Amino acid sequence: MSFLPSEARALLQRFGVVQADAERLTRTIEEGQKLLETMLENRFAGIELLAEAWADYELARGEVEANDLIRKKHPAYSSADVVRAKSKELAAMMKRAKYAEQLLKLYEWHVPWLTELRDLEEEESYAKLAAVDGDQAEDPVAGWLTKEEWAALAPAERNQRALDRYWKAKKSKWQVGRDYERYVGYLYEDDGYDVAYYGIEKGLEDLGRDVIATKDGQIDVVQCKRWSAERTIHEKHIFQLFGTVTAFRIDNPEATVTGRFVTTTKLSDRARAFAERLEIRVDQEFAFDESYPCIKCNVSTSGGEKIYHLPFDQMYDATVVHRGRGEFYARTVAEAEAAGYRRAFRWHGDQAIGV
Repeated sequence: MSFLPSEARALLQRFGVVQADAERLTRTIEEGQKLLETMLENRFAGIELLAEAWADYELARGEVEANDLIRKKHPAYSSADVVRAKSKELAAMMKRAKYAEQLLKLYEWHVPWLTELRDLEEEESYAKLAAVDGDQAEDPVAGWLTKEEWAALAPAERNQRALDRYWKAKKSKWQVGRDYERYVGYLYEDDGYDVAYYGIEKGLEDLGRDVIATKDGQIDVVQCKRWSAERTIHEKHIFQLFGTVTAFRIDNPEATVTGRFVTTTKLSDRARAFAERLEIRVDQEFAFDESYPCIKCNVSTSGGEKIYHLPFDQMYDATVVHRGRGEFYARTVAEAEAAGYRRAFRWHGDQAIGV
C-alpha cells in the first residue's frame, strides 16, 4: 500500500496545488498510510481503518482536480463543485467496497474453504449439485453419448462408454474435488473402514472434514485437496482440520481420533511445521488414480435386487458398499454384470428402477 503517498504527491505536483493545500492533503495521505500500517499489524482492528484511508485518498484526489479547475485561466467553479460532490460519492463507495473486501479476506482466513468458492464455475457447480437432488428425468448416460451411439449400442456398451468419457471429460473444480474424496474414501473402505463422505454430502457445510473413516474404535478425520501443483496448502487449512479433529475428540471420548490431510500438491514449510506440532498426518503429492474400481455394486435391502451405480448416477454417493453382504466395487461394467448386477438410474423415493 506504500504507493498511496507517492502517487498522491505526484498528483499534487501535476495539478500545481498551492503549498497550504498540498501540505494539508499530504498530511491526510500520511495519516492514511499510518492507518494502513496499523491494519497490517492487526487485521482484526484494521479493516475499518483501511476503508477510511481509501475514502480519504479519493477525497484528496477529488480536491486536487477541483482546485485545478478553479485555478485555470477561466475558473470553472461549478465544475469544481461537481467534482467535489462526485469525489464524496466515490469516497463513500470506496469505503464500503474496501471494508467488504477486507472483511471477506478475514472470513476466508478463518474459514479456509470459502477461498475455493471465489470463481463462478465453482459456485455454479454447487448450484448444479442442488438441482440434481430431485428425480432424474432420463438416464444420465444419454448425456455422455450421441443419439446415434445411444441407438446403436447395447445398454452395457452404453454404460461403459459413458463411464470412459466421464473420466476423460473436463470437470469443474467441485467435481474434481468430489472424485478425489471418493477415491480417498474408497482406499479406506478397501482397508476395512466404514466411510462417511461428509464433504460430498454436506457441501458448503463440510467444515474441513471431507471423509470420516471408522474402524475398531479408530476415527480418521480426513481433509482432501486435489489442487494443481502450483498451489500451496497454508497453515490456515491445518488449523481448520485440527479444530474439527478436536470437536470429534470431544464428541467421541471413547474413540481414538486422528487427523489426516491428503493433497495432490504441497504444504508450505509453516503449514508442515504446524501439522507436525498438532499431530496431523500429512500426505503430500498424493496422486489420484482414475482407474480405481469406482462402480458401486449394491444389493437392495428390500427385494435383494443387485444393482450397480456409476459415478454420475443420482444415488451413487448415498449408496454404501457392504462387503459383508457380498457387495463390492467393480472396475468395469462387464465385471459388474458378470456378477449378476444390473444398473439403476432413476429413483422415486426408496424404490430403484433398473435398466
